[in-house]
Amino acid sequence: MVKSKDFEIQFSALKLGSHQFNFDIEDSFFTLFDYSEIEKANISTSITLVKKATLLQLDFAMTGHLTLACDRCTEDYQQEINQHFELIVKFSDIVESVESDEILILSSNEHTLSLARYIYEFAHLSLPSKRTHQSLDECNPQMLEHIEQMGLTEDIDETIDPRWENLKQLKTK
Repeated sequence: MVKSKDFEIQFSALKLGSHQFNFDIEDSFFTLFDYSEIEKANISTSITLVKKATLLQLDFAMTGHLTLACDRCTEDYQQEINQHFELIVKFSDIVESVESDEILILSSNEHTLSLARYIYEFAHLSLPSKRTHQSLDECNPQMLEHIEQMGLTEDIDETIDPRWENLKQLKTK
C-alpha cells in the first residue's frame, strides 16, 4: 500500500548542491487523494533537487502514460505524457501571501518536504483538455455508429453571425 509518507524528502540532511530522486507512480498513488480524475497510470517521476543556502529548487520530469476515457467513444486509451515542472521552496518565519504556483514558502523549522501533492497536481496538469484516441479509426466503431444514428454528428453551421461580421469590418478599418 502506497503512503503519502513514501514521497517525503528530508532536505535538512542533504548537503548543498544537486540531488536526484525517482518515484514510480502507479494506480495506487491516486487512491491517496479524493476525486482524482486519474485511476490508471504508469508514470516515472524524476526530481532534481538543488539545495542552496536560502532555498530549494525542484525540477520535476514526468514521463509515462495514463489510461483515460476517450471523449468521443468512451473507450479507454493510453495517453502518453512527457512534462516538466518547477517548484521553488523558500524559507521564512514571516507569514507571507505568495500568489505563485511555482513558489512554496516553508517555515524555517521544517525539515521535510512532502512531494505527493505536487506530483498529484502535476500529473493532473499533464492531462490534455481534449481526450481522444489519436485517430478516429481507433475509436469503438459501434459507439461511433450509435452517435451517428442519434444525429449527434451534424456539422455546426459555419455561417457567421452578421453582428460578428460587422465587428470584423471595424477591426480591418
